[in-house]
Amino acid sequence: MQRIQLLGSTGSIGSQAIDIIEEFPEAFALHAISARHNVKKVLEILSRHDCEIVVMAGEHQETIESAYPGVTFIALEDEGLKSIVEYAPDAKVLNALVGSVGLPPTLAAIERGKDVLLANKETLVVGGPLIRKALEHSSSTLIPIDSEHAALRECLKGSDIDDVEKLVITASGGSFRDVDKEKLKDATVEDALKHPNWDMGAKITVDSATMMNKVFEIIEAHYLFDMPYERIEALLHHQSVIHGMVHFKDGNVLAHVGPSDMRIPILSAMQGDSRKRFPSLFDLAAYGTLSFEPIDKDRYSLYDLGTAVARKGGLHVVTMNAANEEAVQLFLNKKISFLDIEALITRALDHFPNTETFTLDTLLAHEREVRSYIKHEYQKVKTCS
Repeated sequence: MQRIQLLGSTGSIGSQAIDIIEEFPEAFALHAISARHNVKKVLEILSRHDCEIVVMAGEHQETIESAYPGVTFIALEDEGLKSIVEYAPDAKVLNALVGSVGLPPTLAAIERGKDVLLANKETLVVGGPLIRKALEHSSSTLIPIDSEHAALRECLKGSDIDDVEKLVITASGGSFRDVDKEKLKDATVEDALKHPNWDMGAKITVDSATMMNKVFEIIEAHYLFDMPYERIEALLHHQSVIHGMVHFKDGNVLAHVGPSDMRIPILSAMQGDSRKRFPSLFDLAAYGTLSFEPIDKDRYSLYDLGTAVARKGGLHVVTMNAANEEAVQLFLNKKISFLDIEALITRALDHFPNTETFTLDTLLAHEREVRSYIKHEYQKVKTCS
């Protein structure tokens, strides 16, 4: 029985991970969960699972403990996300958090030699160098849950990374893929959240529309597979049927084909070397023609900017991520326009200097500076746009 510590239990990935645990109760057990304020959802989870630990904002402690007195409650304010990994050394940590808040608990899990099933992009986006260094001194394994990286991992099984010529991930194009860039100045939040292929959380859906999500995935692939940026590519693929491709040096190309169902990469990460039977009806013939095209860097200018920042590396990657998180939230709160997201990120990159090395403490301090800057700067961008 594999115990799972689920960080971010009430979001899209967390909920689907619980679906998998409930599909295979003989194989998986939910040991610990984290959330922030969604008490109703947490109580529902606790009613179905014998969780030993719950991490939430401290204001919910009385509610949880009165309903489930046998549960150990840890307040988020007391570094709860890092504390959770100190329990159950045999448990795997499934990080389904959104944002750079996912980095510290991932580092803590690696330091304790625990395997991490990673759906939190920002862990590698902002902390890739720190994660790479931590893994050098740990028995941990980092297993991706993103559909693209899970696809690459499947294609690479049994192969040496030195035999790989190029990694390719695919992009749907997001909610506005068929909309002219000039019309995006009038794009609404409601329109941005209508992803054509996937049902995801709000933040990642907006990132998909700007193509920043694909920038993050290229950075992830760089660290996950130790591949230089110039040998990682993204292609537009509207059908989201092929999730990743590996070009080998001998001319062979392997592609991962499957439905748009995140439960499959979640199960792949959780099951280890086994292959459990999971019902998935997939009819490739129903899709007819599959299309591919290069990403238009004028149309998706944030993708061009983001990949340039990634190649340079350093603290500017942290700046870009923090500015993006704040700008996307401002857009979701209807305080700025869709195009203002890119404008704010550009301003932050121009404002803050870049450095090549940093520690976790300096990274987190820099993030706070960037977030504060964006919260004050957005009024200027809004005025100019």
